[in-house]
Amino acid sequence: MLRLVSWLARLCEFLLTCPYWAARFLFGTFIFNPQLGRLRLIVAPAMLYVLFALLLTYVYAPIRGAVGQIWMAKVLSYADERSLGTAIYDVKGRFVGIFDPILDSEEDFNYTGRPIELPDYIAYPDHKSLHVGEVPEDYWQCLVYQEDRHLGGLINPFGIDLYGVLKIPVSTVTRTLARGWPSLGVGGSTLSMQLARIFFKTPPSANETAAEKLSRKLKEWWLGPVIQWQLTRGGDPTLLKRWAANHFPLAQRTGGQELYGVEQTSLILFGKAASGLSRAEQYVLAAAVNQPVMLIGGSETLDKLRQATWKRVAGSRAKTCATALIADAGERARVVAELQHLAEAPPDPKPMPGTEEALAGLTQASAGRVGANPVFRSNALLASVKYGVREELTRRFGFGWRGKVSAVHLTLDAADNFQFREREKAALALLDARFKGNLDPHYTLDLSSVGEDQGQAAAKLPDVIIAAADDKGHLVRYFESNFNAAYFGSAAARETTTGHYEPAREARAIASLGKIVAAVAIANQARDTPSSLWVDTKAPATGLEACGHGEDRRLRTARVAFACSLNTPLEWRTSHVPLSELERLVHGFGITLVDPVTSAANLAKSIVVGQVAASPRTVHRLAGSVLAALSGNADKPVTLPTLVSGLTLSDSDASDAELASGGIVPGTLVKPQSRELLGAFLESPLCYKHGTLKRLSDWCADRHKGVALHFAKTGTRGTGTLDPAAYDTVDLWVAGGIKFDSGAAYSYVVVIGTGSPAQPWARDLYAGQVAEPLVRILLEDLEDDAAPKELTDSR
Repeated sequence: MLRLVSWLARLCEFLLTCPYWAARFLFGTFIFNPQLGRLRLIVAPAMLYVLFALLLTYVYAPIRGAVGQIWMAKVLSYADERSLGTAIYDVKGRFVGIFDPILDSEEDFNYTGRPIELPDYIAYPDHKSLHVGEVPEDYWQCLVYQEDRHLGGLINPFGIDLYGVLKIPVSTVTRTLARGWPSLGVGGSTLSMQLARIFFKTPPSANETAAEKLSRKLKEWWLGPVIQWQLTRGGDPTLLKRWAANHFPLAQRTGGQELYGVEQTSLILFGKAASGLSRAEQYVLAAAVNQPVMLIGGSETLDKLRQATWKRVAGSRAKTCATALIADAGERARVVAELQHLAEAPPDPKPMPGTEEALAGLTQASAGRVGANPVFRSNALLASVKYGVREELTRRFGFGWRGKVSAVHLTLDAADNFQFREREKAALALLDARFKGNLDPHYTLDLSSVGEDQGQAAAKLPDVIIAAADDKGHLVRYFESNFNAAYFGSAAARETTTGHYEPAREARAIASLGKIVAAVAIANQARDTPSSLWVDTKAPATGLEACGHGEDRRLRTARVAFACSLNTPLEWRTSHVPLSELERLVHGFGITLVDPVTSAANLAKSIVVGQVAASPRTVHRLAGSVLAALSGNADKPVTLPTLVSGLTLSDSDASDAELASGGIVPGTLVKPQSRELLGAFLESPLCYKHGTLKRLSDWCADRHKGVALHFAKTGTRGTGTLDPAAYDTVDLWVAGGIKFDSGAAYSYVVVIGTGSPAQPWARDLYAGQVAEPLVRILLEDLEDDAAPKELTDSR
């Protein structure tokens, strides 16, 4: 036992004195050895630098990594979260782009290009990346071979490469001799040090001074070990592989920010997801680290540089990986041949399939940015759609949706909806010119006069909302003039702390669209026909078949009452419906009561004149429910229309998830025996010769080939002012549904207005006259959408 204790004591003594004897040998033999003479002036600094490199690599790096991660772990995790981009795919599965960072659920993205000093944090400029679920293995192998060959080994165990540190004085001498003036050399930066450059903005520069270069290298030595410690805990490099796949800039000259990460770069450069890359394509992306390819050309000189960079990356650096990493000669030859083929073609972005016609009107510069920049592409193709999607995500996940959603799958075709938007914009410009004298000078209907972002123009736009959904509730066309997602509800009804929507706080009155609820209530009683006579106390003395008003008490037919949207006869008839039935329908359709209910007559008046509130989305569901009932699908739930068909969630193994939204079963609100009468009531605004939508009478089912069913209702909300010179138009509404002979059925809603009586935007305007061209364009688009594929292609 004593021998063991003695042996252990001697071992401890040796370990404690070993550094002393090593230092004594080093200093006595090399640094202070008089026998070396003047050679000591070279040997001494060299030995001291070698000692510095050893201490930096094997003593400082592990201590700094272990200690630094205690307070920097959360900083690194937060920086990684801020970089998380959300991909957008349309209904055809095409990659449309990523959400603009300005639309992040958390307003913490620094896109200023400079660090922002906060009280307890420095917000460095951020980037957006699409995080990969699984890192392409060949990309990783080539990246390590090119940039950090000793990762995890004896030479680089803790984030600083010994060879790289020792290389600095050697390269300093060679660069100085080559240039003829003092030039500080370079050393191999490890992957963790390069990641420090990305997140803390210490990139190398050709114009940096020796002091700046030394300061940058010191920062990388300060941060690199912490990053490597944090990302390789327990010897597992999985996190480091993900960061290396997500955060390196691989392409530049995109018309905006560089493309960071494998996923979005492969989608733009190769037109495919990272999971579908060939080995050669993975090598190209790995070779682009520190030498990002240039996507958009320019001058002749720039084009030459662009092609030279591409050939160096694809033809030289990537080929080095293929030669060194592929053992099989046949596979190696195949990959090298593919790399040569890639290098011969220019690095042009792959266009989004099927968008050539839609984007034909863009300038060459804009078209280039749409092709190369995923943020610009989504902003161009999904001008208002992205705001609606953000609103849906916020309602489901709250303001923290960025960390939960990695991809959104839309319900609509991005190219078709873009062309639809352009046609509606042109129609609005014509309406603006036509009704200029009726518009408040502070408002305009011409989007081009205020720009897509509304800028600082004097005139502003009322909310112009045009939306259509199929029988599944999937929005297939979506247009908004303003970027406040007004379709989904008023700002006052959105909870500011959670982002959730509170229907009870909705204040946008639906005007005469409330008569749709009245039509259901009356038809459910099965006591009337379109020819039934109802009391009108404000009828004209003659011309009862038209839409005139007067002071006489006369009888008018039900068809005329609905076609002309006459309040008095409809109030009279609806007041005879039991109060409990009216309340059941109001609550069943999700309508918000504004005034207190005291009787059936009181509620009937609120419904008929539209003194009830609902978001355009809720009204859209009302139209969809009626359409389903009239089409014989009354037993299927009708959900709130949505722009999102599915989600890829970050924390659920990248599985798709559908948005859950409440639905109503039309059969519980619309009785089977009422459908024929209900259809007759609601088609009359279109089909009756004096109807409020008589300008669209050619779209009546009896007159338009291929249309099996079509109903629509208008609504005009005013301020109620008696001053004929005052601006009194608040909202113009149209809601309806159409079914084609092909079986395709669509509900739609159109709103033009501000939603507030305190903000009238025009005078003496009515829904039928203003909305007609907008609805016509929508119906033509839906007809084309409903046509069989072969017929659509032949057009």
